[in-house]
Amino acid sequence: MRKPILCILAALSIFTTSCCRDTTPKAKHVIFLGFDAMSAIGIQRAQTPNFNYMIENGAVSLDTRCGRETSSSQNWMAMVSGAPFEMSGITSNDWERDSYSISPATTNRIGIFPTMFDCIREQRPSARMEAYIEWAGETRMYDMSIFDKTLCSDGKNSYNAEQILEAAFTSYLENEPELLFVSIDLTDSRGHSYGHESPEYFEAIRLMDEKVGAFVSELESRDMLKDAVIIITADHGGINFGHGGDSMAELRVPVIMYGKGVTKGKVMEHANMIYDNAATVTGLLGVSLPPECRGRFMMQAFEPKTDVCYVPVPLVSPFKGIVPSGGKVSITADLEGAEIYYTLDGSTPDRQSARYEGPFALPGSCVVQAVTYKNGNYSEVASNYLAAGKVGGEACVQYKLYRNYYGELLPDFSKFGRADAVGYVSAFSLEELPVASGEDDFAVIFTSNILIEESGKYDFRLSSDDGSKLIIDNALVIDNDGSHSMNSKNRRIELEKGSHIIKVEYFEDCEGQGLSLEFAPAGKPFRPVLPEDLAK
Repeated sequence: MRKPILCILAALSIFTTSCCRDTTPKAKHVIFLGFDAMSAIGIQRAQTPNFNYMIENGAVSLDTRCGRETSSSQNWMAMVSGAPFEMSGITSNDWERDSYSISPATTNRIGIFPTMFDCIREQRPSARMEAYIEWAGETRMYDMSIFDKTLCSDGKNSYNAEQILEAAFTSYLENEPELLFVSIDLTDSRGHSYGHESPEYFEAIRLMDEKVGAFVSELESRDMLKDAVIIITADHGGINFGHGGDSMAELRVPVIMYGKGVTKGKVMEHANMIYDNAATVTGLLGVSLPPECRGRFMMQAFEPKTDVCYVPVPLVSPFKGIVPSGGKVSITADLEGAEIYYTLDGSTPDRQSARYEGPFALPGSCVVQAVTYKNGNYSEVASNYLAAGKVGGEACVQYKLYRNYYGELLPDFSKFGRADAVGYVSAFSLEELPVASGEDDFAVIFTSNILIEESGKYDFRLSSDDGSKLIIDNALVIDNDGSHSMNSKNRRIELEKGSHIIKVEYFEDCEGQGLSLEFAPAGKPFRPVLPEDLAK
């Protein structure tokens, strides 16, 4: 019979403490705020004056990595348990307590992998814990009975982000629990509905910044942060309308730490893992995690400051796609007093490059690269391929759109009847189609002719959420079929000089949409297939 692991841990913790001095920083209270799909790149591009204040007066990591795949269930669990999915057994959003493929390496009293909440309740029985959760699916992974107070969406009740935050912050000011756990879904739903580079997504982050800022101001006015640490993070990032893939935009999340003992202005230069959050929370509260966990205390946040300062990556607008003739490109940075430098030739910008002074006309289709600079520090490089629209240019990609398609694989388009919509667009993308952002259950076939200037080998990359196929001259080149999050598949083929019939088939199932087609001569950087590459 397996012995209760948490009791063993408590004994080990007492033994360890008696043998050596624990140098881990401590706090009486931890306020843990998780914002679903708030990527490291997203928090830098949104307008976040309050998060910036906390970073300036606290610590930040812009390279904390979540587990693969970059979906919610396994990463929320990793965040609060301190263990990767191989240990917790929670491998996807399909996981249920009675339906799973990997057994948990150890269990709590209700038979699932223990979280930091279990550890705190076992080792500090008198500690008050409160949980406020917007996504109803999250609570199935935790023993919710151990909390002193909760407000969570479920099958009967649904609470929005502002209701959750108001209830959580009001209760903390009244009860001052040792642990306040808040999980917000708004940022994720905005990413799925409008895109993770959309104004609506950035507005959701700005709203969270506003709510947290007001709460922090109230805490400081009441002198309630002298023995508390606030941790702000996310379960994963996002790209286009979804997540689940391996892009750095999906894998990297921020961690902001602010409060007792946190080094002012500290940038954590070494990468963390998402399960380090639980180790940091429990370490601050003087609690141990099970041996099956892999999380490490984020000591960097408490180490002496270096010369590295927080400089957020700039936002290039439009973010992607075609800039209409006469349109302008603008670049902004969420940092007062910062300078922006950019290039249009693909080179890495620095202070010797063009300084951004205001919106400018795009001279032609090119890569816009930009950096933010302040106090001797450069941001990460923002890199955006923008296509210059032509005056009077003719759209060359025919589409046939079929609504109300319910399937998990691409259909046989030859068996369809009359399309719901037919027309021409400028590129192999969803941007100009007559479908709403976040619309589900449709299929579309795109057809055009690609003009190859020189015979040789060419690389193609097809990215989609959900399934897609690339067909050239009636031969299948890339098969990216299936109901899945945004992912990419590549293939190199030989093409003769001249015109080739090119088709892209695509279908959207649910929870995110996106499509892009890129190509390049073999070995050269990918770029989008542009209108000038095509002909009817």
